[in-house]
Amino acid sequence: MSFSAESLNRWSSTNASPAERVSDMDFIVRLFTLEMILVVATQKIAVPIGSAETSQVALALLIHAGVIGILAIKGLLRASVLSLILFCGFTFVTGFTAVVLASATYSLMSLLLLIIISTFYVFRIELDREHYLKWLANFQLIAVAAGSLVFFNWATQLVGLGIVDLNSLIPKRLLYLHYNYIQPIHWGSPWMKPNAVFFLETSHISQFIAMAIVIELTCFFRLRYLAFFGAALLCTFGGTGMLTLALSIPFVLGRIPKGIIVAGIVALPIAYGGAKAIGLTQNIEGRVSEFGTRGSSGEMRFSRPAEAVVDALFGEETDLFIGKGAGAMPKGQSQLGANFAWAPYSKVFVEYGIVAFACWALLIITAMFGHGVPFAVSWVVFLQYQFMNGSLNVPLHTIYAVLLAAGVVMVKSRAPAPVPAGPGSAA
Repeated sequence: MSFSAESLNRWSSTNASPAERVSDMDFIVRLFTLEMILVVATQKIAVPIGSAETSQVALALLIHAGVIGILAIKGLLRASVLSLILFCGFTFVTGFTAVVLASATYSLMSLLLLIIISTFYVFRIELDREHYLKWLANFQLIAVAAGSLVFFNWATQLVGLGIVDLNSLIPKRLLYLHYNYIQPIHWGSPWMKPNAVFFLETSHISQFIAMAIVIELTCFFRLRYLAFFGAALLCTFGGTGMLTLALSIPFVLGRIPKGIIVAGIVALPIAYGGAKAIGLTQNIEGRVSEFGTRGSSGEMRFSRPAEAVVDALFGEETDLFIGKGAGAMPKGQSQLGANFAWAPYSKVFVEYGIVAFACWALLIITAMFGHGVPFAVSWVVFLQYQFMNGSLNVPLHTIYAVLLAAGVVMVKSRAPAPVPAGPGSAA
């Protein structure tokens, strides 16, 4: 096994030939692609770790741990010194607060899971631009498959077959809990929001497609892909996916030809008319109005987490510096009784205090941004993880962030030099 903690601007194995390095990067692209397929397809599956119904760990975490092990064995895994220092700082502070706040209500399992997930941000692999784009192109194909399942959801409903329900097919002991897998477009509607079969809920597939759109705009700009993803996103009726895209557009506008921007502006009235005809505008208007409605989905996802941080800032000094303890912020409920978890930044700040939060936030920010990854790609996965998915300890979202941005360091291409033509060979 070869493992190194370096400056991350060169390969640790100086004896490796350019051809071997290219082969290693090809392997990483294949491994990342396979992992993404597996974690997307199995995200509703959990492994029981105790007798209690809620004692479970997502299969995605075990898959990613296996990938890390494979990369380490092959000598392709690196550790960022800065990330390691920040991780150790976070672990020390949270460990100290766990001792101080130890009680029957303190969730040690929640803390341990957070520490395990946070280790993902310590590790890096190196890809040149060509191989990074190969990996992103493969991700786009996965997103095409996911978007196709959105249309499949609608097709089965239109022919009267309803929507595929994995919850009824997966044994309850293996089912990842606490997600609104099937939900109506609006209260009392006979039509269900599509969840692309495998995704935890509609909001998650909408965010996944939004990430694909930003990647397409940033790295490829293929109109047929953009048209497909745009249609799929609209058909999800997922407000968080549309908001993710809206908040990312400013960072990709410079890559969009002016003619297409003008055409888009001209087409807005037509698009608005179509969206209104299918009820999409009413859905969006209703979601926007939720921000001020206590107990609603929008208020639980966005407004209340920010309020919790403000309350902690101006509350008891002890709570501010060491937090209220792991598990102090259990899942909340919307006005319709649906479960909604606290935004990651809010949960860490309130439960573990401002010192631990600072280490954790710096760990994530310094891992996600820079290292040659396009800013727009880093931004959209950061936005999805911190604000949109509403889950701190769900490994899947950290895996998205790591594979697309936080776990990648861009290096100069080191392709094998061309073999000179021999005497008498054809030009």
